[in-house]
Amino acid sequence: MSAVNENGDRTIEDISSSSDQLKGCTSKEESDLILRIRRTVLHLEEDSSNDRSSPKNDGNTLSAATLDFKSERAKQKYAAGSLEEAFYECWKIPQEQRPLEIWKLGGECCKKLRVFAVAQRWFSEAIHVCRSNNSDLNVKLEQARIARFFNNYLTQYPTIDIRVDHRGKGIYAKRVISPGEDVFTDIPIVHAQTVDTLSISPACPTCTISLLTPPVYFEATWSRMPDKLQRYIEEQWPPITIVPCPHCPFEQYCSERCRDRAWKSYHRLLCPSVNPETTELYQFCANRQIIVRDTWNSIFSPMILAKLVAMIILNIVESVQNETTTNGIDLSQSHLTDQTDDGPLEHAKETFSEFISSGDATYVHTIPRMLKIMQNIFSHSSMPIHYEFNEQEFVHRFYQIACNAQSFSSPVYATTIYTKFLANIRQRGKAALYQVLQPFLKGEPVDQVFGGLFPLQSSLNHSCDNSCEIMDCQVTPEVAGIKVRCKHQLKPGDELTINYVDLALGRRARRAMLKRAYNFWCECQRCAFEGDDAYSCTECKTLSPVIDNPNSTITNENIPYRKPFPACSRCRNAWYCSAACQKQAWKQGHKLICRDWTKERSSSSAN
Repeated sequence: MSAVNENGDRTIEDISSSSDQLKGCTSKEESDLILRIRRTVLHLEEDSSNDRSSPKNDGNTLSAATLDFKSERAKQKYAAGSLEEAFYECWKIPQEQRPLEIWKLGGECCKKLRVFAVAQRWFSEAIHVCRSNNSDLNVKLEQARIARFFNNYLTQYPTIDIRVDHRGKGIYAKRVISPGEDVFTDIPIVHAQTVDTLSISPACPTCTISLLTPPVYFEATWSRMPDKLQRYIEEQWPPITIVPCPHCPFEQYCSERCRDRAWKSYHRLLCPSVNPETTELYQFCANRQIIVRDTWNSIFSPMILAKLVAMIILNIVESVQNETTTNGIDLSQSHLTDQTDDGPLEHAKETFSEFISSGDATYVHTIPRMLKIMQNIFSHSSMPIHYEFNEQEFVHRFYQIACNAQSFSSPVYATTIYTKFLANIRQRGKAALYQVLQPFLKGEPVDQVFGGLFPLQSSLNHSCDNSCEIMDCQVTPEVAGIKVRCKHQLKPGDELTINYVDLALGRRARRAMLKRAYNFWCECQRCAFEGDDAYSCTECKTLSPVIDNPNSTITNENIPYRKPFPACSRCRNAWYCSAACQKQAWKQGHKLICRDWTKERSSSSAN
């Protein structure tokens, strides 16, 4: 079959391709590129016969001399800057005879021509031909894949660039970015409200604005109020529109538009009226418990996991339905959709491919009930296709969320609504109402919190001396998200970083949390100039002198007692054996990170 989705995914060659398709191309992008080169660069006629497809090894193998000649010609075209012609020469060599250097050269041509889907395929073939671990090729493949995935973002935000090296990907400044400047905004692909705020601070699950109403705020006291007082409160309360799901009691929205968006993107699979197996999941989320033995032990909601899988399934369905006439796929034969690496299933999953997934695979054994709930949901007969949600898939998706979920919400917080209510009842002429309400007011409500997966934000790496911070943002009138704001001036080439953990923690605790949650050992500038404790000089690593036990009633086994070194008077996170070591450390870089970190604003993820 031959199919390409809107993201430009590589597809399998259609076995019954019509005469106007290029037989040697493995994707529509490659076909289109070759046709464009032929028409606009080489000015070849459209009905020119055999040269329209990449030569195949049908018994007419190129001689070694001819292969060398064609390879050299492609290199010369590339060196002359004729990228289209260079790629065309590479493409004309039969796939079975293309050497490693030709696959690499063709990939480089497509990368510079910004045809990233084709570049990704050619670099992948180069790795296959190489038959060994080639780190340079791996980086090139990752660069092409990243460029393909983030091309639209980088076009929208020309001040930043996404680079890939042997450490992984990161976001870098392309020009000077000033402190306080908003670098970019981002909206989540999938999101869900945290379990601990869901019932006490209700919000629209689509646009995330608060749906705090007087009965929710006043809780049990609301029912004990006189009817007249309730009417007065409702008159002064900012207007809140509640649009419930017409089929279930678990979801309510701020508008019909948000309700329809939710139904289209995930709720038509997860509504208990359609799939009764989801009732247990909704009930669990409503109980406000984030730690339940054998069921759950994470800050983010399990609902985001269910929504993610539902979105993948619906993407498959839409892809298949849009291509049924071309590909001949019948949804009644949905089990066939996951037979190949290039099928609709893999295309649908690719939306989430940029989110890393790293963690202990045995963790799932501590929450077997949630695994069973998810398996029951996605094996229910209401599902439009078969989707095997096994233990491996659960672990992969769980850690994608655990490693990438960023907390956020609409700036229309619950406290925003409450503050407007207070302003209304404190107006002149309403002092009596305010006095009557004083005993019932509980102070500011808890704000709604969501966890979401953000494609661009998830590419920001960690630093304990982060250069940027994450802030809630109303990206469009209908969509909430985040914005990344610069904290201190960045030069071209400087990396944009955020913090994943609490900056007030000491180095040992920060590194331990990062290793456990994200599987890396932090070597940022701050970690380089801080120490772990007062018994080793942060600069020269000399151990402090051994002293007698100051309290003979307390034993410390065979570990000797040591006299602590003095701490840096400002940050209290570095210790020195002498003034000389302190001056040396200050000169080398400690002065750049020395401050009271307990006052730093956190931009850490939701997990």
